[in-house]
Amino acid sequence: MTIENVVNALKDLFIVRRDCYPLQIEHKNEYIVVKENLTYKIISDHLKGLITIGCWQVDPLSKTVKWVCFDFDGVIEEEFEKAKKLFYKLKNKGLNPLMEFSGRRGYHIWLFVEPIDLIDARKFAIDVSRTQSPHEIFPKNDKLTGKGYGFQVKLPLGIHRVPMKRSFLFDENLRPLSHEKSQDFLIKLSRKKRDTISSKNLISFVGS
Repeated sequence: MTIENVVNALKDLFIVRRDCYPLQIEHKNEYIVVKENLTYKIISDHLKGLITIGCWQVDPLSKTVKWVCFDFDGVIEEEFEKAKKLFYKLKNKGLNPLMEFSGRRGYHIWLFVEPIDLIDARKFAIDVSRTQSPHEIFPKNDKLTGKGYGFQVKLPLGIHRVPMKRSFLFDENLRPLSHEKSQDFLIKLSRKKRDTISSKNLISFVGS
């Protein structure tokens, strides 16, 4: 594993815009828009814990997304149980979800897909999370908002600038991984085929 492999995996799985990026403000749960190119060094500094950046979800040209995210945030033990239920629900439907500790008080469930229309992605996220009640789902809207940027989620494997804790991943059996093993896991995940979710098969994901 090299840092270049990890950076490329993050770009492949999460990044849709490279002309700018969200940067977390030190000691605040707030981000500012940096209108500069998202470079290798920026992502590398994120992995090293020097800065923390987010990733926008919506491609501004095609209005498509390549990931869906479910955010569980609150009492950490309770949120883990809710996130676990959704993780296995998706897995039992033949999908390949990724679970991440966010670095603060919750968990993210990520699902990586072939580019799908924003509206279809929103409908899918609402349908599959109906019984698990995540704090937030992404896409949060069925249109691009926020001055053309939309909403963003903190890029995995960085340090949350409020508690200064690093996020980490869980393996397929929800065993927590070290920072190094999280990076290896992400590289392997980026080499797998993305899940296919479309308006045609959306109905198969609705229900319990």
